[in-house]
Amino acid sequence: MADTTASGTTRPAPNIWSMKKHQSIKHLLLLLNEQLGQGAFVIDDQTDTSARSIYVRHTEDGDVSAYLYTVGQDFERYGVHLEYPHSPETQWVFEAMENLSLGSLVEVLAAHFDIDTIAPLPSHSPNRRLPGIG
Repeated sequence: MADTTASGTTRPAPNIWSMKKHQSIKHLLLLLNEQLGQGAFVIDDQTDTSARSIYVRHTEDGDVSAYLYTVGQDFERYGVHLEYPHSPETQWVFEAMENLSLGSLVEVLAAHFDIDTIAPLPSHSPNRRLPGIG
């Protein structure tokens, strides 16, 4: 899988597990890939951010981006700054949201990146008994 950068060049998609990011960001990226689809957004691992944050960008318009972060958020909650293209007539426009659940964040990103389909996460039953155990 390859990513197209804002300048239009193509490079291999980053290996999420090898990124120098906090576990919470790596986990979030994996969940987003699962629900929004591989290649639904570009992971920007070139822009310098903290270990608990990262930019993801629209696949066709790199000026449409989202800054995702876990710092300062409750457990399993996420912050996002949605960034929109700017023009000479307008200031840089962004929208900030805090302490979003994964489901809310997925819906926000799907709308922001023009993604039509949100896949459910694979289900698991935490109370399921394993064969031969109690």
